Amino acid sequence: MTHERHTQQGLPDLKLHEPSLGRARVVRQFRVLLVLIVLVLLLGLARTLWTRGSEATMLGARSRETAVLHVLVISPSGGGAGQPLTLPGTLQGRVEAQIYARTSGYVKAWFKDIGAAVRKGDLLAVLDIPEVNRQVDEAAANYELARIAFERWTRLRAQDAVAQQELDEKTGAFRQAEAVLKRLREQLAYGRVLAPFDGVVTRRNLNVGDLVNAGGAATPALFTISQVHQLHLYLYVPQDRAAQVRVGDPVDVVALDRPERHIAARVARTAGAIDQGTGTLQIDVELANADRALLPGSSVQALLRLRPTDRWLLPTNTLLFGAAGSQVALVRDGHVLRQAVELGTDYGRLVEVRSGLAAQDRVIVGPPDSVVSGQAVVIAPPAPAASAASAR
Repeated sequence: MTHERHTQQGLPDLKLHEPSLGRARVVRQFRVLLVLIVLVLLLGLARTLWTRGSEATMLGARSRETAVLHVLVISPSGGGAGQPLTLPGTLQGRVEAQIYARTSGYVKAWFKDIGAAVRKGDLLAVLDIPEVNRQVDEAAANYELARIAFERWTRLRAQDAVAQQELDEKTGAFRQAEAVLKRLREQLAYGRVLAPFDGVVTRRNLNVGDLVNAGGAATPALFTISQVHQLHLYLYVPQDRAAQVRVGDPVDVVALDRPERHIAARVARTAGAIDQGTGTLQIDVELANADRALLPGSSVQALLRLRPTDRWLLPTNTLLFGAAGSQVALVRDGHVLRQAVELGTDYGRLVEVRSGLAAQDRVIVGPPDSVVSGQAVVIAPPAPAASAASAR
């Protein structure tokens, strides 16, 4: 009835337009929401694309960086320059002699004990040799009889009372008796044991009453005498180092009981040949010992400064080992070159390279096992002490 009343009165019907207005508003809001969603999606897509592009650029840069190896390099140092060779040895007197008895007998007295300084000809001991004394007495009697007969037959021959043959026989008997007496008297003199040269008694192996026999392989020496004012030391240099040793080369000797003291010495002589049994070269080192601070028989270490050679030294952290053998990684024209080398003596932190290197080579320190020839490298600034010399 309201509708009819409004129609009758000529008023508009507003109820018919309300649903249309609501739908238009919903459509408008939906469109705005859809636009917002599209904008958000576009922004997200743009961000994702930008992020992926940045990451790709970064990965490319990192890949280029990792493809180039940054390394430290050193040059090989001279093989023998200043490199010491340490060898063990035992000090000996410049002259040493073991004094044996020249005849058998009993020790009557001895006059020099260990540590005593002696001069050449000094009396060391006296032996009692009664058998030789009796032989000397017998020989003296025979000599006297032969002498008298010789003189008598000489006078008779002058008177032509005997034949020349008989005189010759008496002369021969006299000469023979004289020689026997002289030999026995010399043997009797061997009962006095004398020092053969100036030195120091370093050993005494006799006491009064001891029976001693004439010297032999199974007979102990009565005394040992050494000259200790000058000592010598025998060293045995390996064959691969023999060519680097010369007469006159300096040697630094260190006693094991006094490692803080270094004694300067020199190579006095070399054997000049390699011992086939040991494969070494024997050298003789002489050193002064006027103050007798060093004792013969002491164990020492001798340091020889070997002469330079065409061999090289490298730190052990430059080496690569694999199926191809010993190698080093070199830098040539900005790229890696794996170079085979022949190794020599290992000195601990250093190793000798006999072949495969040149003076101008730049060797990579601590190369990775995966390094390959042709790989690009960049040489980093040298770190302190990153050289073969400092590696010692």
